[in-house]
This record gives sequence, structure tokens and C-alpha cells, in this order.
Amino acid sequence: MKEPRSVIIKTMTVDRPFDAVFDFLANPKNWESGGALKNIREEGGWWHADSPAGPARFKIHPRKEIGILDHDFVAGQMQWTVFCRIVKNERGATASWTFIRPEIMTQDQFESQLLNFEKEIESWKKAIEK
Repeated sequence: MKEPRSVIIKTMTVDRPFDAVFDFLANPKNWESGGALKNIREEGGWWHADSPAGPARFKIHPRKEIGILDHDFVAGQMQWTVFCRIVKNERGATASWTFIRPEIMTQDQFESQLLNFEKEIESWKKAIEK
């Protein structure tokens, strides 16, 4: 068995109810407001988009009753499952994303791939709190 790979966790706390945050993030078209993914469209059960890494596709596995919004993401040779949780936080909600470094990426590639995710989070937060 291989040793565990490195992990990066990102979070976003929003002053909006759980349902509003979950529903926003469960709709891939809203992901465009983050700025990294463009031209998001659904085809054959997968969502397709233009990403900084080239053409990408992803599939969401939502379970609203327990706040799960995991998704499989594929761009070129890079494949990973992103573990996303939405939890109630007083009158608001907190979303967290757990990224496990894909085997084909070096640590530097992994970290640089997620540098812009903070900008996406800021943009989503603004869009949700409107």
C-alpha cells in the first residue's frame, strides 16, 4: 500500500443559509462566476468546461441531506475526486473542499494548480451573498 499523498483544504464561510449555499454550488453553471471555468455545459451526464488546464469534464455526486457535493474532475491526464462538504454555521454555511494530490502531479504542480482557487472562492462568496 502506498503512503498517503499531500492534501490541501480550502474553505469558504458565507452569510447565507445552508440551502442557498448548497444550491448555488450544486449548479455547475454558477461555477463560471468563479472565473476559472468557462462555457460550462452538460453532455451525457458529465459537465464539460474550458479550464486553465484545457478542456475539462466533471461529474457531481450531490447528497444535500448530508451536505456532500463531491465531484470527479478530469482535465487532460489529471484526474481527481474533490471532496466538498457544506455545513450549517449559525445563520450561514461553510463550504470546504479537500484536494488530494493526484499521483501524476508534483507537489509544486499541485500547489500552483490551487493558487487561483482562492480567487474562485471569493467570487462565489460575493455571488452567493448578493
